[in-house]
Amino acid sequence: MHPDSSVAPAAGRTERAHVERGRRGRAWTALLFGGLPLVSPAALPAGDSALEEVVVTARRREEVLQDVPVSIAALPREALRARSVASLADLGQLVANLTYGEKVQSGNSAGQVYLRGIGQQDTNSTFNPAVGIYVDGVYLGRAAANDVDLADVARVEVLYGPQGTLFGHNTNGGAINIVTRDADLTAREPDGDVEVDAGSYRSLRLAGHLSVPIAAERAALTLAVTHRTSEGYGTRADGERTANTHRLALRGQLRVAPLTGFEATLRVDRTAFDEHSADYRLVAVRGESTVPMLYAQATPYRYDARWVPADDYGSYATGPNRNAGTVWGASLTLAWHRGATRLQSISAYRQLGLDSDFDPDGSPLAILDVYNSVRQHQFSQELQASGATKSGGLEWTAGLYYFSETAQDNQPANVALEYFHGAANFDPRLHVVNSNVAAYGQAIARLTPALRLTIGARAGHDVAEDSRVVVSYPVPTVEQPFLARSAGWSSFLPRIGLDYHWSADLMGYASVAEGAKNGGFNGRAGSLAEFNRYEPEKVWTGELGLRSEWYGRRLRLNATAFYSTYSDFQILLNRSVTDPATGRPVPFSFVGNMPSAVVRGGEFVLSAVPRAGLTLESSVGIADGAYRRVLSGAPVTTASQFVNTPKATISVATELSQPLGDAGQLVLRLDYLHKTTIQYDYSNSPLVAQRPYGLMNARLTWHLPRRRATFFLYGTNLADVHYAVGGLDDGAGGSLGEVVKLMGPPRQLGAGGEMEF
Repeated sequence: MHPDSSVAPAAGRTERAHVERGRRGRAWTALLFGGLPLVSPAALPAGDSALEEVVVTARRREEVLQDVPVSIAALPREALRARSVASLADLGQLVANLTYGEKVQSGNSAGQVYLRGIGQQDTNSTFNPAVGIYVDGVYLGRAAANDVDLADVARVEVLYGPQGTLFGHNTNGGAINIVTRDADLTAREPDGDVEVDAGSYRSLRLAGHLSVPIAAERAALTLAVTHRTSEGYGTRADGERTANTHRLALRGQLRVAPLTGFEATLRVDRTAFDEHSADYRLVAVRGESTVPMLYAQATPYRYDARWVPADDYGSYATGPNRNAGTVWGASLTLAWHRGATRLQSISAYRQLGLDSDFDPDGSPLAILDVYNSVRQHQFSQELQASGATKSGGLEWTAGLYYFSETAQDNQPANVALEYFHGAANFDPRLHVVNSNVAAYGQAIARLTPALRLTIGARAGHDVAEDSRVVVSYPVPTVEQPFLARSAGWSSFLPRIGLDYHWSADLMGYASVAEGAKNGGFNGRAGSLAEFNRYEPEKVWTGELGLRSEWYGRRLRLNATAFYSTYSDFQILLNRSVTDPATGRPVPFSFVGNMPSAVVRGGEFVLSAVPRAGLTLESSVGIADGAYRRVLSGAPVTTASQFVNTPKATISVATELSQPLGDAGQLVLRLDYLHKTTIQYDYSNSPLVAQRPYGLMNARLTWHLPRRRATFFLYGTNLADVHYAVGGLDDGAGGSLGEVVKLMGPPRQLGAGGEMEF
């Protein structure tokens, strides 16, 4: 297709055209919500209206959130629904200091999760998550296909900072704990709900949940299904769509209690999806890179800025366009209760298969076509004991954990086929085996009626066994021979903290903890020498926190300040080596460990009920990272901003509820979120950096309690702000020259309803 033939359906949809609209949205939203941080105590009601208590299991026991001396963002099921959250990716636009971005090389079902500036920059199978994702206590080992559907969850808890003393796997950035709805053993008859909603881009979502009692107080079964489709908001030159949705998620649970004090829960889930790629948009072509120069000099084709579309959601790409896979798993949880003592076993197996085929060069030329295939399976076993003394002066938790996974990560690609006359086909094949064994424990001692001491530790050993081979085509040839490498690391990760309750509604705490992320081998190596070993990175995090409620739980103020110090920060380094055959310098890229970096900031949350039926909420997340010591060849300087880490995330919301008598209740909710500049490239390339932006969402819900029905209208990104959720600048020494952004969803409107039975 000739570049003069526009693929843009509307010329006014460019990113620049929406900057002023975003400014206007921020202005009127500030007027609407600006009074929230200045709520006067005199304005608070004297009646029965109060903020709801939130119960969490962050410390492996049910506790009221306000009593937990850990920084947590907790979202119960109703809160997720009120914010129109469908999957884990949506949380990245709602929770302070959390980003969920996309990686060009990984497809739109794999996310880069960052908490407080700590995350996983590459989703390749040799790199490990810094933020652990747990579903019903089971750790998800890979970033591939981690966009978990949240239709049937009871709550989501986002835990900030190292979590190794209570969760089996070691993560240095934090954890996202997803808890699904349990089967109800007390129910006497079947019950459930069905939900339907439809909206922009021909989106359709069907969700159903059914709970069936089998034996009173002894056994119950739940089944849940979610089906989501949409045509996608991106358009390619060949007419195919991008960023579409087509997925089916199934979940089942059998819960039995044959004996007093004993329960067994079997959970099975499966998610299948067959979609197109994320919305990759070419934003520039670097002429100094190798491929553009070769094309200009040696072929009749040209790869340059002519292929940059005018439309933020358009592309001249004609290459591979598929993101498909299946994820399934099963777990068995056995729990024994006797008095204050609880014993628990969680055995789990999970498997995923993912094919992510995409055309990142954004042109009809075969500059780079990628066909990424991941096959992974994992097994985990956790044994846990917890209890408390009769006086309640000591609470304790201890556990043993085992994790093992095997992954095959193939990355076949076509490179510059027009220049190499169809012969440049390469298939790097990775085989990854990881294992983890750990013992952990934590104790909480009540030193005085108001003062508690928390001490915990995790001791573990990790092993990585990785191998690679590179095959070239069309005649199968071993381009780089088979190479296997292995390494192991032991760690001891402590935690200590103090919390003091000045009153029943006011608590302060201080804590310090260490977390670690596994070492490994460079899965993006371009040669045998670049398949190097890198060491684990460790983070010490100190926190000071305040949890408070005022005026009969009508005003809630929670604040946390943190300071994290990195050691052996994992990063891709670029240097030059001399080719012995030619004597010329050639690029050499490997993963190294930079000595030190720091991140500091905090989370501040204010909620209030000024009067019956009106709830106001505001939160601020601050995360300011700095590299203290930089190695030679690093793509960063001491002045660089951390990737995937806006320095400030600000959200404000209002929810107004109006009783309608026999007609039920009407609830209007407005949410606004603002993020400062986000860097998606270590070099802080201005071509892929996302400038500050804000998103406005709204939802109008009509509850009919007598008929157990709900109807709703919703809109997300109402100001139609065009923003990026990822990017890649393959310039400044890169060989291909493409600069790509991955665009987030534009404005979407919808309506639906739910019926309980």
